[in-house]
Order: sequence, then structure tokens, then C-alpha cells
Amino acid sequence: MSKLAIDGGKPLHTKPWRTGAFHVREELRVLSDVLSGPALPMARGPRVMKLREDLQACYGMRYAVPVSSGSAAIHVALFAAGVGAGDEVIVSPLTDYGSIIGIFQLNAIPVFADVLPDSILMDVADVKKKITCRTKAIMPVHNGGYAVDMRALNRLAKAHDLKVVEDCAQAHLAVLGKKHLGQYGDISAWSFNESKHMKAGEGGFVLTNKKALAESADLFSDKCYPRFPGAPPTPAFPALNVRLNEISAALASVQLKYLPGWIEKRRRFADAFHGEIDGVPGICPEAQPRGARPSYWWVSFAVDREQLGIDAKHFCNALSAEGIPAGARIQQYVPGWQVFRTLNENPAAFASYCPQRLEKGSFPLDVAPVAQQAEWVVGAVRMTQHNTPAEARAAGRAIKKIVKALM
Repeated sequence: MSKLAIDGGKPLHTKPWRTGAFHVREELRVLSDVLSGPALPMARGPRVMKLREDLQACYGMRYAVPVSSGSAAIHVALFAAGVGAGDEVIVSPLTDYGSIIGIFQLNAIPVFADVLPDSILMDVADVKKKITCRTKAIMPVHNGGYAVDMRALNRLAKAHDLKVVEDCAQAHLAVLGKKHLGQYGDISAWSFNESKHMKAGEGGFVLTNKKALAESADLFSDKCYPRFPGAPPTPAFPALNVRLNEISAALASVQLKYLPGWIEKRRRFADAFHGEIDGVPGICPEAQPRGARPSYWWVSFAVDREQLGIDAKHFCNALSAEGIPAGARIQQYVPGWQVFRTLNENPAAFASYCPQRLEKGSFPLDVAPVAQQAEWVVGAVRMTQHNTPAEARAAGRAIKKIVKALM
């Protein structure tokens, strides 16, 4: 039996994990064109308007609203969905702070629905348990480009007359059935900062098929200025200035052309990885609804602690020692953050957050017990479009080596 690298043995994969440039030469030409012209427009410049059209065509949606970040996109989408002070928004307990900031800024209340066992994805059955008379919206987070069961979630939302705001920051061109993720909800929020599938320095966008939501998003993101026919002649409500700039828009339009090919490379990696670990005892891929085709911001898997006698965190440490970049804490447990521990004890702790009707004890630490254990159950191999099926198979062989040593 081969000695594990973490115990002093030889690593299975000794070649450097592939990396590469994430920006293409075409972007240099586009940047030169942008910067060599006249002063850049402050709002609705030609590159921003072109990006709107490009996004609508790529994602098959009627309206796109580019904004300054993915966090801003969520804030804007929630506002457009009608979320306000005292409203409850059901959200995943495993996510980035960007999913939560907009809820706070609208003085609404995040309510955490648990995730599925052996998963980092929202459990629709637990969402149902968390609905109250104050619930305004449900925000599924498609972690890692994997699909929440949107068909079941939409049925639930329709039955309770709730808006669905999809957090698609990590889910570019992911598919569920005959639709892309982002096409199921009333409105969706996306990111193209430097860590996402497509990168434009910083930025994001909102997509919807509903004109009223698009106009609300446009106004709220751009100081409520009258930039389109039918808009109020003067600012009609408090709003933000989170519009996207011309430089990021120009970069994003170029990146968008390459995005489908990059996603397919990630899928080829994932297919090779899944083929290699198929049938390995104690290891199973992230479960997906029927017809799902993730976009794989990472490739995740669950570790059966009882069968293997090891948790995902220590398993991923062993996998990293074998030369495979891996980790278990792929999304943090949000209810454990200091801000929620403070609010749980003192709902009036922050002058900038006045949600109305928030009671002491609203954020118990164990509100989502399955998610609370996720870092001990779910691990992931880190990859990009530069990584190859050969590297994916090496990752699978490293997993099999570790499992063999444990059993």
C-alpha cells in the first residue's frame, strides 16, 4: 500500500497544478480604444449599453442592468423585488457576505434555511418551514455553480406569493432542465469580479424578464435619475449610485464571448473527475436535481465520516498533500459570524441597521444544523478553465489512494 503524502509518502501528483492568464489580448485593444477616446460617459455609455445587449443575448433574458459589483446586484435585485424594512428574506446559511449585505441595507431580516445533507445547497423542505407572514422573498444561492432545486422552490414560492431572487454569482451559464439558472426566479443577481467565471476587474448585473422589475433596478442603481422613457422626471425615492463604468463594461463584453468555451472546459474537467471517483466507497459527488448541468466554480464531493473514519477537512488536507488543491471550508457558516452573534443578543446594536420587529434571539447559532457541519462533510477540488481532464483524473486517483489507505 502506498504511504500517504501527508504521512511522509510520495505525492501522487507532482506536476504544478495548471494556471494561466484569465484575460485575453482582445481586452488590451478594447481598453486602448476606450481610453484613447473622449471623456468617458458617466452613465449609459456605449460600452455599458452594448453589455446590456450582450448579456440579454447570452442569458436569454429580456432585461439586463449592469452594476458595480455582485453585492450591489443583490442589493438592487432585492429592492426591485419589493423587499423593505422588516421584511424577511429566506437565504442560505452557506454563502458570501455579499448575499447578506443587501438584506441588511434594506433593513430587512435574513432568515436561514438549512442545506441538504452532504451538500452546500438550500433544502427546499426547510425553506417551507421558515416561511412566515413576514416573508417577502426567497434567495437561493447556487453555490459553486451547482443548482438549487428551482422547480420545487418556484412551486413553493408561487403557493405563498413570494418573490424569488436568484444569487447566481458563481453560476454563469449553469443549466437546469431547459433553462439557465437565473431564468427561474423573478430576478437574478450576478458577479464578474476577478474571482468569478468571467472577470472584468469588478462588476455585476441583474437579469429579469419583467419590465417593472428592470425599471425599478435601473432607477435604484442610478440615483433614480430619468435615463429612460417613462422614468420619473426627478428622483422619486432614495436610491444608490452603483452603475457600472465604461471600462469594466468593455472588458465584460469581451469576456462574455469566451465564457461558453471556458465553462465547457470546466465541465470536461468535472466529467473526468466524476468518472474517476465513480463507485469509490465513502465518496459521492454533489447531488443535483434532474437535468442539472453545473458550471463548476469548483468540483465538490461529500465524505462519509462514518465509513471512512475521517472528516472532509482532514480528507482535503490529505488530498492537498497529494498535490491536488482542495479544501473543505468552501463557504462559511454565516450564522456564526460576529455580526449575527451580536444581533442575536442586541437587535439594536448597529445604528445603520433598523429592521423593525427584530427580537433578541432571532439568530441562534444552530439555526441550520446541517449547514453548521458542512465543513466536516463537503470538500472541493479547486480548478479553473486552465485545468485539464488529465489533472481531474489525477485528482480522482489521489482520492482513491486516500480511501484505500483509510479502509
